[in-house]
Amino acid sequence: MAIRVGLGLGLFLGSMALGWWLGRLGVLTEPKAARLVRVIVKGLSPLVLCFVFWQLPLRRPEPWLLPLVGLLVSSSTLIPAFLYARRALSRPQIGSFLTCAFFSNLGYLGAFTAFALYGEVAYGLCMLYLVFFTPCFYTVGFSIASRYGQPRASSGLGSAYNDELRLYPFLGMLAGLALNLSKVPRPLVFEWLNHVLIPVDTALYLTAIGSQITVTSPRPWLRPCLVMSGIKFLYTPLVAWALVSLLRIDGLARTVILLEAATPVAVSPLVLPLLFGLDRPLANALWLSTTALAIPWIVALLPLLTRL
Repeated sequence: MAIRVGLGLGLFLGSMALGWWLGRLGVLTEPKAARLVRVIVKGLSPLVLCFVFWQLPLRRPEPWLLPLVGLLVSSSTLIPAFLYARRALSRPQIGSFLTCAFFSNLGYLGAFTAFALYGEVAYGLCMLYLVFFTPCFYTVGFSIASRYGQPRASSGLGSAYNDELRLYPFLGMLAGLALNLSKVPRPLVFEWLNHVLIPVDTALYLTAIGSQITVTSPRPWLRPCLVMSGIKFLYTPLVAWALVSLLRIDGLARTVILLEAATPVAVSPLVLPLLFGLDRPLANALWLSTTALAIPWIVALLPLLTRL
């Protein structure tokens, strides 16, 4: 298990660090990063998701509860986040804080960690869990950012999040779902292929995003970072545990939900300050601090997941 966890976390951190380094060197500029994101979203990601959904065990009720649980867990974060932010932060900072609270790193840290530990089925369950993520990003996320910030013209990497490209992954999911429900057998070669495509897709995307991240010390934002860490690593796992117990979700689906509920701030909210004029240093600090704390936290939590 330790080797698999190390590989999963190493790919996540290594890809982000490689992207940041290439960005600082001027090799992976914002326009180049945007083109890379488009290639991934239009090509690799739909293919990976098609292969995954083709093989998911969708004839049981538990997997269909995952998107609902994911939405409820993420929505619940807005309560403590807003109670803190309205008293302690300015309007652009409130927007950054709320969006960072709502969106967790479900896909590129949570899902790849699940893949490294439990295989392709766990990765597929993670993809079901985060089905709500993209629609909510372009509705809830944009609504919060627009309310507390000032919209800016989309360009470069921002435009890659702000056009029809977001539909391509859903088309991949729908194609895989149709093949699954039609009982078309998936060739074994696609399982082998996906064990290569999933890490490649993850690494390329994180490299593109990492190239545009500004790394600064979170020390000026110590209190918001501590509050956000409490939300991500104490509050949301408790909410998730209560929901899976109430709904009697067991097995791998339960493990996946509890793992996803313990993930740090997502990468995607870091784009919103570029589009809406939110507080970018605060968003970066929240992402950096929770990601750094998530590594020991997830390592400590993993042995307990199957017992909770």
